[in-house]
Amino acid sequence: MKHIPIITVAALAAGIAAANAQSVPATPPAAAVTQDASAKNAGNPQAGDGLSDLAAMTFGCPKAALNAAAREAGKVPSQGTYQFSYFKLINDSHHAAYEVHFKSNYQDEADLKYCVAIYCQQGWDPRTTKPSVTLMSSQRQPAHAQDHGDACRPKPATVKRQKR
Repeated sequence: MKHIPIITVAALAAGIAAANAQSVPATPPAAAVTQDASAKNAGNPQAGDGLSDLAAMTFGCPKAALNAAAREAGKVPSQGTYQFSYFKLINDSHHAAYEVHFKSNYQDEADLKYCVAIYCQQGWDPRTTKPSVTLMSSQRQPAHAQDHGDACRPKPATVKRQKR
């Protein structure tokens, strides 16, 4: 007889636990997940951690040049839509130069080819830097002509020889 109240209490507790298990959602609340995830990742850095400095230092100048060329391409009236098609690094010093092309999805429109010169030294600010964007000739070059980037490269100063 002593065991009947103990078995009854155990059966009642198991029934209550089963009823609660059915009413609890399968996923824990978002706050619990966030706290658990942050606790797990505290010791393990994510794959992207620390790369933002590299991205800012490495891609900041080319990204500013692409944006400057895209702003110029956006000003061109067209029947189609110009899309980015080509990018070439011409000069990778702090006086950087890039060649950027845009192609229209409308067949009769000429390709837009820009030469972008931008000053990108350590500590530069893309918001205050003024890139120089020059529209390059859109004429097709013959196969034996200069390389694409030659139209964007600075021309060396001509040296006059003295007569002896």
